[in-house]
Amino acid sequence: MTKRFTAVFFDAANTLLHPQPSVGELYARTARGYGVEVSASDIEAGFRRSWETLQTQAGQDPVRYGIGEADGRRWWRALVAETFRPLGTPQPFDAFFEELYTLFGQPDVWRVFPDVMEVLQSLKGRGFVTGVISNWDTRLGPLLEDLGLMRYLDHMVLSAVVGWEKPHPRIFEAALALVGIPPARALHVGDNYQQDVVGAREVGMHAVWLRRRGAQAADCPVILSLHELLTIVDEPHAEG
Repeated sequence: MTKRFTAVFFDAANTLLHPQPSVGELYARTARGYGVEVSASDIEAGFRRSWETLQTQAGQDPVRYGIGEADGRRWWRALVAETFRPLGTPQPFDAFFEELYTLFGQPDVWRVFPDVMEVLQSLKGRGFVTGVISNWDTRLGPLLEDLGLMRYLDHMVLSAVVGWEKPHPRIFEAALALVGIPPARALHVGDNYQQDVVGAREVGMHAVWLRRRGAQAADCPVILSLHELLTIVDEPHAEG
């Protein structure tokens, strides 16, 4: 009997780490320094609306957040501008945006979920290849280094680098190519059903849906904590 999986990949945001304080609180705090008083809840609502607007405008673009640092910066600038447009735009806007963009690249506004380090250490100790597959800009690599996560991750596949975003098959195929294994030997874990579960299964990978805020019936394994993942990866694979 051998292990069922060779590699375990993870989504990043809301799977391994999350902003702390919230996006709305960080935006509001920064805007206050530019003379704009707006509630975190109003910013959160505007952020979600603007996110959907920009994604709709991008249509079928395989990498909506851009390729490389410059593209990513432009996308986020447009998102921040659209978020504040009905709320009052901090001025000078360029300085405000640069402060925000730099802030979200700093480890002190991100928190690693309590179960992450222990589970990654356990996976590495059991001989699994580990990695991240994320729709993120080029700030993620240094961020994961600063948070101590790259000690336990062998590979990192970013949409801003490979030019394709989840759930597109190409980004998952790029991860598989790095490890050199067939899809059936890889497992992907993430909190977004469409991007992480549907996307991974489209290329033949196995997928687990992480639901930290509560279980939900689904056509795939669902876990509430990454600790539950260890039971899944320990399932043996019968050869022959």
